[in-house]
Amino acid sequence: MRKTIALVMSAGLGLAALAGAALADKGQGMFGRADTNGDGFVSKDEFAAGRNAMFTKLDANSDGSVDQAELDKAREAWHQRKSQQTQADSGAQTETPKKEHHGRFMARIDTNSDGKVTTQEFGAAGDKMFTKFDANGDGKLAQDEMPKRKHKQAPAEGAAPAQ
Repeated sequence: MRKTIALVMSAGLGLAALAGAALADKGQGMFGRADTNGDGFVSKDEFAAGRNAMFTKLDANSDGSVDQAELDKAREAWHQRKSQQTQADSGAQTETPKKEHHGRFMARIDTNSDGKVTTQEFGAAGDKMFTKFDANGDGKLAQDEMPKRKHKQAPAEGAAPAQ
């Protein structure tokens, strides 16, 4: 679930499905970009605006819905950007997730199972995610309410592989 959430958030603060953990990104980060009024919180309106912008980016053919091919294309572009950033920062290469995980997001939010996610389905899933993240129920997200992203650690140089 967290992988799916991280991906959406990373792509522009849309649904948790593609990324909530990315709100603690490098530089200003997704959280800082989502906090458009600079008060240190992401309100439900700010979250919805980011989610709507994300949907527009994902809907590559502008038909009002997002299909699996559009999600795969956006996911690949995101992984390429992250890989380039990681290589520039540390010289290490990142691993692209296996494709079998990619259909889970679609299956979760495509509530009518027609193979497309509409703005209504995307919005409903985003509202559900916002409520889940808003641990204290105050109607806004604080940085400490965001899930912590777990990074895979590369084995130490010369270390034996895990058995």
